[in-house]
Amino acid sequence: MKSLLIGFIFTTFSFICFASENKVCGDCSFTGTVTDAVTKKPIADVVIIARGISINGEQKVVTDELGQYKILSLPTGSYTLRFEKDNYRPIEKRNLVAKKTSSKLNVELISEDDVDEDHHTWILRSDFM
Repeated sequence: MKSLLIGFIFTTFSFICFASENKVCGDCSFTGTVTDAVTKKPIADVVIIARGISINGEQKVVTDELGQYKILSLPTGSYTLRFEKDNYRPIEKRNLVAKKTSSKLNVELISEDDVDEDHHTWILRSDFM
């Protein structure tokens, strides 16, 4: 009887712990700064899109004039963050885990002007017969 009671208490405690895993917690968040990869200056108005199984749809935020962002009040779980801004190449960071604390993620975006162009090496070919 005693082992049955201990098993029941253990099972109930396990369900409570796992059920609380997907709840919104006050400190589950992502924060950081988005900067230009070349100039290292902060970039304002970058759209950050958070997607994850724990949330329906997506959550969007925009960086401020200092390039800083905060995605607050997330359920614990795994997320993909996508960073988008006109004239910059978008970046996705996958498998980011939101836990019971704030996670800091700084990102550098590459300007489309700074992307290496596709250079071809041309070889002059002559076919003499």
